[in-house]
Amino acid sequence: MKILHTSDWHLGISLHGVSLLEDQREMVACLLESVRAEQVDAVVIAGDIFDHAVARPDAIDLYNDAMTALCRDCSLPVLLIPGNHDGAARLSACSALLQDAGLHIAGRLEQAFEPVVLGDAAFFLLPYFNIEQVRQLFPEETVRSYSDAMAVVVRQMRERFVPGRRQILVAHCFAAGSQLSESDRTALVGGSSQIACEAFDGFDYVALGHLHRAQEPGGSLRYSGSPWCYSFSEAGQGKSFTLLETETLVRRELPVHTSRMLRVCKGELAALQFACGFDPHREDYLKIELTDAPAGLETLEYFRERYPNLLLLTGVSPQPDTGADSLTVEQLSELGPEELLQHFCVEVGGEPLTEEQLGWFREAAEQADKEAVQ
Repeated sequence: MKILHTSDWHLGISLHGVSLLEDQREMVACLLESVRAEQVDAVVIAGDIFDHAVARPDAIDLYNDAMTALCRDCSLPVLLIPGNHDGAARLSACSALLQDAGLHIAGRLEQAFEPVVLGDAAFFLLPYFNIEQVRQLFPEETVRSYSDAMAVVVRQMRERFVPGRRQILVAHCFAAGSQLSESDRTALVGGSSQIACEAFDGFDYVALGHLHRAQEPGGSLRYSGSPWCYSFSEAGQGKSFTLLETETLVRRELPVHTSRMLRVCKGELAALQFACGFDPHREDYLKIELTDAPAGLETLEYFRERYPNLLLLTGVSPQPDTGADSLTVEQLSELGPEELLQHFCVEVGGEPLTEEQLGWFREAAEQADKEAVQ
């Protein structure tokens, strides 16, 4: 079998206040192209389909379009688990009926122990769970940590391995030794929820979700990574889907191509102003880092006129020994008249207005409003 492994779509996510749904729609189109070009036999999605437990209607519409295209139009089975961002109960509603259409969703921990057998593989679908769920399901076991809980769960799965098949686990967790990205905002750096790679011994392939960098922390474990960059720390990372061939267990990456990317442009103000006139990718989502000038409103507007998807401008602080200054387009849109004036005065004059000066501004603004009404 050829299995396409993906995860962490986070449908409905925004970056600095800008919706990425249209870019995610392109990502789904790229997925469908890869499925057809590679003659894939099944698709595995290892959690975090949505960015919020109560997903936006337009995100749900995109999910519906993607599953319909895979299951009905491509006649492919899809094996899916909820991640920590998903609402498991909502995502797995009508799962018995959906299974007849080829969409296999394990929304409850109890469902993880009955493998889905397709071709030469047996899939164990393990939804994101908490320790208390394992304690309730196996009260005779001693479960002190998340690692203990995973050991109990995996031991139960091993007892249900299907002879003569590749044993494949689909899970959403933090494997020890993995690298974090800035957008892995819910992964616990402290380590209390990390799982030793040895806990998954016995499986031929472990299709993981949760972390956004494609990587193999050890053994049979593989994170497909998110198919799109969800923080500027991921800019420049090649995003991909993972293709697994069950006969040989060979894995390779299928690149994800979209019309817009996440980019960081760093340099001196004059050099960046000159370069933007020749930039062929002006529609990209951009972060500009100035190395010799502050992130002022005038500079922000200059670059916004040339880069419609500029999201973040950072620069050196106008005050000594205060580090870097930054200004986002989202912040600019939220500034009120007084805040905008204060920011301008600090930027140009080096200090904020006094209360007396602010009083003069309020009087002038009030008078202007009265004249506008008249």
